[in-house]
Amino acid sequence: MSSRFVRDLFSFLIDTFVTGMGRLLLREMNEYDPPEILALVIGLAFWALVVFLEYAAVLGW
Repeated sequence: MSSRFVRDLFSFLIDTFVTGMGRLLLREMNEYDPPEILALVIGLAFWALVVFLEYAAVLGW
């Protein structure tokens, strides 16, 4: 595996899942053309919340 392949893979996954989810959530709040950094931050916050809730469910909090 070359480093370019790994970089392109991470870029694709972040753009698809993190930034895409941020755009979707911002679209729900009537922000139809959000800046890229805002979509990234909202997407990261969403996935951090999902991971935290999964962790809490596994521990039985």
